[in-house]
Amino acid sequence: MEYLPLFANITDRPVLLVGGGEVALRKARLLLEAGARLTVVAPEFHPELVELVQSDRLRAISGTFSHSHLAGQRLVIAATDDEAVNREVARASDAAEIWVHVVDDPAHSSFIFPST
Repeated sequence: MEYLPLFANITDRPVLLVGGGEVALRKARLLLEAGARLTVVAPEFHPELVELVQSDRLRAISGTFSHSHLAGQRLVIAATDDEAVNREVARASDAAEIWVHVVDDPAHSSFIFPST
């Protein structure tokens, strides 16, 4: 068996989402529905992500990913359209021993999301 099926309780747990586009928005909705304490880092944000920030549903950091963004995080999701950034997020998360999911790249992910 390549993956162990499990369910994670992320209610009020810190989760980092790297990316600000449409794919990141879909992941943000899912993570917020599961109760995550979500931080999103990206140079630009989808308008709906901006609305979520303005309604205090998540925290946004405007800029590029830095290893320092991993401090205190339980899970990390890389959802950018830049393969190099996604892989750097994966490498840094692995080094910090934080579970990471790289969207559409299971080879660089320590967990995957099932289809819903």
